[in-house]
Amino acid sequence: MSTGLSPQAPPQVPRWEESHLPRWRRHPERLAWAVLLISFATFVILAVAIPWSIRYTVRYAMVAQDGRLDPTRGTVLLYPPRAEEPIAITEPRDDISEGSRIVLSDGATQAVFGVAEMPDSSVLMGSVHLYSGTSLEVLRIRRPRFAASPEPYHVRLRLDEGRARVFTNSPDQRALLIEIETPHAIATLGEGSYNFSVTPDRTEVTVRSGAAELYHPGSGQTVVVEPGLRTWVSGDQPPQTPVSAEQDLIRNGTFSEPLLDTWEIYTEAQDVTPGTVEIVEQDGRRVARFLRQGEENVHTEVGIRQRIDKDVNVHDFLSVRLDVKLIRQSLPGAGYLSSEYPLRVEIAYTDIYGKDLTWGHGFYYREPEPGWPIIGGERIPPFVWYSYESPNLMAELAETRPARINSIRIYASGWNYESMASEISLVAR
Repeated sequence: MSTGLSPQAPPQVPRWEESHLPRWRRHPERLAWAVLLISFATFVILAVAIPWSIRYTVRYAMVAQDGRLDPTRGTVLLYPPRAEEPIAITEPRDDISEGSRIVLSDGATQAVFGVAEMPDSSVLMGSVHLYSGTSLEVLRIRRPRFAASPEPYHVRLRLDEGRARVFTNSPDQRALLIEIETPHAIATLGEGSYNFSVTPDRTEVTVRSGAAELYHPGSGQTVVVEPGLRTWVSGDQPPQTPVSAEQDLIRNGTFSEPLLDTWEIYTEAQDVTPGTVEIVEQDGRRVARFLRQGEENVHTEVGIRQRIDKDVNVHDFLSVRLDVKLIRQSLPGAGYLSSEYPLRVEIAYTDIYGKDLTWGHGFYYREPEPGWPIIGGERIPPFVWYSYESPNLMAELAETRPARINSIRIYASGWNYESMASEISLVAR
């Protein structure tokens, strides 16, 4: 039954008013889609960015770390960061921070700058041996903040002048990336052993093992130096093509190859506990360790020797080089006959008259008993690496000048002892 009333239509917005409404009011479904798409995009960005940021931080976050300085001979001057006056260093320090500068005056001065595996660790990832007349600035020492990071340690040093030998880490440790900046070039070093010589005119780099990449900023050129080669660069000249370094008459002086392939082990002990020799990893390098622990007051000897059989008549220079570390010796000095050193190097040679002779040099740290002589040896500090370089033996032995080098041996003797030798070379040129 009709009531006579008709349904009312919804009020219509006049067209002139609709045209003045915001667009989102006129098409609300578009706003909804925009909000939905923006929310989804934000979710995707966060889902990717947060894990990536965490991964990036874990991998690349670095923290500064102090280095270690061991003066091995003489007094070393240390300029702390922003300091104008130096500190005289005679004892080891493990607080060498970024910005420090190490200066070795002329004379018989040596020091070792090392980078430890961890702040409180005694294990060195690598080391830099410094010699008299050298100035080294520590620009950067960084290690990964997190143990899960695969990144290497980063060390950047500036060698303004002088001589330095650089040793990097062993392969079973975290990698160590070392950059050496000089007034003429920048060298990036892989795992190995390197010699640097810097003068006002040029930088010379010699590679014993590993590979060095030498970059010359002035020309933009880069040269890769392989083992057994050397190159040099000056301020206005790019790196030269690598050439043969000095001839080393010793094989496997860095002990990078199996010991018995190149060296022979021998022992002397009469019905007592003998000494031992083995190759171990120490301070970023491979070293020969001589060890004897047994009865006191009995003589023993253990060593390694190598046949050389090289004619040296054509050479005017001959020098023995090795690094020595003495840890323990129970016999004072070198014994009452100066014949029992905790470590000694000896060369057997034939002189120009055909006579077979020997030359040797020993190392000890305990004072000898009164009246006990020291012949052909020197006292060095214990527990630190000491770099020894003999004088030119062609001049030193002028009256019995070597014509042929027959063999070399490195040995320890006495009662009980522990010593190490590394980076052994017999250089001829």
